[in-house]
Amino acid sequence: MSAASHDVVAVEDFRDAMRTTASGVAVVTTDGEAGRAGVTVSSLCSLSMEPPSVVFSVHRDNGGLEKLLANGVFVANVLSDVQERVASSFAGLIPELRDNRFLAGEWSDMLTGAPALDGALCNFDCRVASVFDFGSHRIITGEVLNVRKQTAQPLIFFDRMFRRLAAA
Repeated sequence: MSAASHDVVAVEDFRDAMRTTASGVAVVTTDGEAGRAGVTVSSLCSLSMEPPSVVFSVHRDNGGLEKLLANGVFVANVLSDVQERVASSFAGLIPELRDNRFLAGEWSDMLTGAPALDGALCNFDCRVASVFDFGSHRIITGEVLNVRKQTAQPLIFFDRMFRRLAAA
């Protein structure tokens, strides 16, 4: 029996199972002719060392997606454990910041002109390399042109909540 002939898992069962996975939190930001935008993602991963590249996904209905793709550049800002407010802002969870989510942090431009979050654990300055469609999301790969990093603890997303690491 082929895999295609099996039923797909129920969305609620899948969502509940994904609650058991922990991930780092990143805010992907862009700026350019199409305008400034950003989105919180928990799916940022390294893709390749040659060339250095990252991959993440964004829901097709996300308002910043068109700007990101039109600008063709972005910074993937990996958040430190003191930047939960930034994550919440770019996830649209702070009503008073919905019109300007960038008020949640301090920003500086990187080589591409995309905004980098000051104090982030790491900033990957990227050019959009490829875009793929799958289900409800667009998968975006970026070629990393520059990196800025500092020593800090990461912000973690687990069980639908932001968390901080504790020593074992």
